[in-house]
Amino acid sequence: MTTPTPTPEQAQQALDDVGRRQTQTAEAATHSRWAWIASGALLVVWGVLVDQQPQFMRDWGTTIVLMLLALSLLANTRFGGSLLRRPVRPRVPRDARSMVWNGVVIVLMAVGAWLLVRLEVPHATVWAGVAGGLLVAGVGPWWQRRVLARGAMR
Repeated sequence: MTTPTPTPEQAQQALDDVGRRQTQTAEAATHSRWAWIASGALLVVWGVLVDQQPQFMRDWGTTIVLMLLALSLLANTRFGGSLLRRPVRPRVPRDARSMVWNGVVIVLMAVGAWLLVRLEVPHATVWAGVAGGLLVAGVGPWWQRRVLARGAMR
């Protein structure tokens, strides 16, 4: 049984269709800009609470972190994605180069936090919360689109 050979136009149309569907999948998996802004605002509030209300953070800090960790883990599974009404998520293959960069960023953040504590910078958690919140709210949507688009094209 032989299969007919597609014409160059048919092959190009099929490739364009695959690319369009990959882009649609990546766009469907992105969070809204409001979710990123809310996340940034929560980081700012977190920094202020740690600095201004240490007793609240001693009582509720671990519980809040564990709830956010559970939400993050839930959002990254098929079951959790369907519960959160986000059933579409392209697979993003792990890239050794990006893992190294992630490690470098984590080490730099840890060294920065250690320096802030060591130098006894006043209100360091407020400044870290504001900087992190602005970074998440401003760069988060762009970063997510970039990662999902690159993952969909692989």
